[in-house]
Amino acid sequence: MRKSNPQGYANLLNRVMESSEQMGEEVDPHFQNFKKTLALKGIDSLSDRDLHEIVTIFKKAVDLYKQNVETLKKAKPPVQILGRHKQLTSAYETYAQDCELMLTSIDEANKKIDSEQFSKAEQAQDKDMDAVSKAFDRIMAMMMG
Repeated sequence: MRKSNPQGYANLLNRVMESSEQMGEEVDPHFQNFKKTLALKGIDSLSDRDLHEIVTIFKKAVDLYKQNVETLKKAKPPVQILGRHKQLTSAYETYAQDCELMLTSIDEANKKIDSEQFSKAEQAQDKDMDAVSKAFDRIMAMMMG
């Protein structure tokens, strides 16, 4: 069995969180514009090109989040934080699934959206990311303490 490297583990967690934050910053303007357009004019007002761009950026985010879930699953946390790591991994996986739920609420080919599913996914993502952040902060506090 491979021994845990606490510094390597902390670096891995930081990379996962930083990549998530960067992706969030990249996606957010598209998300905000999409939400505003949906509320004011509806999905039909988007050009095919604009809708494709939104779906593409959402898919890019979902792909990164799924990749990060796999990274977390393969991580070797120090034994004293194993439980917290499992909480973090579970919360992050739920976040990735809810992001994918949002993506699948958009039917690009038929230019339709499942508004209820989109809204539920948005609300869930806020709770999910809060759980991810709390678990990450607890792990870092335990590693520093």
